[in-house]
Amino acid sequence: MTDGLRLQLWDDNPSLVDFLGFDAVVAPIVAAISTPDIDPVAVGVHSPWGGGKSTVLNLLEKELSPRTEFFVVRADPWQYDNHDDVRGDLIVEVLDQVEVQFKEWGKVTTAVKDLVKRLSWARIGLTLGKGALSMQWDVEELIEAFTPRGRTDDRSMAGFKDQFARLIEGLPYIQRVVVLVDDLDRCLPPAVMATLEAIKLFLAVPKMVFVIAADQEMVRESIAVSLGETNRSNAFAVRYLEKIIQIPVSLPRLAPADAEAYTGLLLASAEAASPDALVPLANRCSERRKKGLLPLLGDLGGLAWSPAETTLALATQLAQGLSADRLANPRQIKRFLNAFGVRRLAAESREVDIEPAVLIKMLLLEDLHRPSFQTLASTPPAQRGDLITGWELWAAGSDPEAEKPEGIAAETRDWAAAPPSLAAIGLDRYLDLAASFLNVGSGEQVSDNVIRLVSTLLGDGEAAREAGLAELIQLGESEQRAAMEFALRQARRLPEIDVLMEMAIKWADATPSLVDLVIAAAEQGLRRLGPGVPPMMSASSLKVDYAGIINRLATDDDVDDMVRSAARMELGN
Repeated sequence: MTDGLRLQLWDDNPSLVDFLGFDAVVAPIVAAISTPDIDPVAVGVHSPWGGGKSTVLNLLEKELSPRTEFFVVRADPWQYDNHDDVRGDLIVEVLDQVEVQFKEWGKVTTAVKDLVKRLSWARIGLTLGKGALSMQWDVEELIEAFTPRGRTDDRSMAGFKDQFARLIEGLPYIQRVVVLVDDLDRCLPPAVMATLEAIKLFLAVPKMVFVIAADQEMVRESIAVSLGETNRSNAFAVRYLEKIIQIPVSLPRLAPADAEAYTGLLLASAEAASPDALVPLANRCSERRKKGLLPLLGDLGGLAWSPAETTLALATQLAQGLSADRLANPRQIKRFLNAFGVRRLAAESREVDIEPAVLIKMLLLEDLHRPSFQTLASTPPAQRGDLITGWELWAAGSDPEAEKPEGIAAETRDWAAAPPSLAAIGLDRYLDLAASFLNVGSGEQVSDNVIRLVSTLLGDGEAAREAGLAELIQLGESEQRAAMEFALRQARRLPEIDVLMEMAIKWADATPSLVDLVIAAAEQGLRRLGPGVPPMMSASSLKVDYAGIINRLATDDDVDDMVRSAARMELGN
């Protein structure tokens, strides 16, 4: 049914070409690595989810690998198979790559084998401690295995760091061994702690450099979780991380001009004959960025190949239309483009003719202003033209008598005023198609960060829940809506939903446009609500919106007696 149609998608893999202007970040990191005054050194590359950390590691590897004074090791603790000994896996990975690189020097192989032997004994002790091998050992062997060993014993980790330091010091012609640690913020808290312990306790010796790419806040939270919820855990987590990371580097949020250029480069990749054709475009962006010239993807006439003007116009349209939170995050831009690619193919397969610029504008409405999109989609086809005309007249502000149409959010003014105009375009077939997807896909695409925050929101600690809610409230309104939809869908998996409803009510108090989701969830789970829910709704700033729910709880005979009494007390107040 889709013969001849081609779906263009952009993967989440880090780039080998600098589309984001990260040369300004890579250069000082390389300079820090090359400075002999700090030895060993650990650099933290920090940004939220999807901010480009892995791309920075790729660019660092590309810069350092050709230089003979550096030996680069890539490590990704998130992908380790042995989750019981992540610390050991990281150490072995470094040792293994060192041995492969310098295997012609026999001393290196011998030293590596000795170090692995120490590690193997430590793993035996770990396994025995879990009881996994206890049936295969007699008492004397167990005593021998658990006997504390001195630094000189080749079965002890006590002397590991000194022996590892001698190995690294003896590597020929190498000034620095650079370990690039990726995806640490994807690991569970024990794995995060194990990785940091391996770096600090066993691998941090002269000539060693660690570049750790991670969301700093998530790593701190993992440290705090590992310590248990105490008054000192958060403060200790901050100090612990500061002792390991000497040079923190925060990746900049994308400015609108950078986001426009990044989007243009992504769209251009669909037209380019090969990835190599994008390199001159990225270089031109870098040159113009240094000179302060805008747009960054401008003055392309001298290049052997450049994207079509319509492609650059789409990039501009998208950069102007996306909300600030999406605009500053490279992964969110890719996800929006993927949604564009999927919807475009769906339209083509149904023979729905819609221009790319119109499709992007409609997707922006659906993504950023979902209730207003639903108003448009639910309007009878014969009345849609009048609705859009009135909408655009109100947005333009040229007619003082033009009023905002009913059911349309005031926040859509900039969207409606932006080109292209939709008043003369037949959108009926596209709206029918989009509406058919809306119920299926609503709220499904949420980021790893949102999943983490929702998990915190439903956790055990009240302070952690409040902190998670505070972060969720800082997201853009469309992402908050997707996040709340995701959170409320967890209700069917929870034995009790009072905590979920409490947090949802507080959330809607801060973002009133979400109250319809809370009401719908309360109606669906009416007989699961506890006696604490009516007082929470009554105390809410949106009490009037919850009046119907409270009335139903007060009168429904199938509701628990305590819940019904609590609702009646609130009505009496």
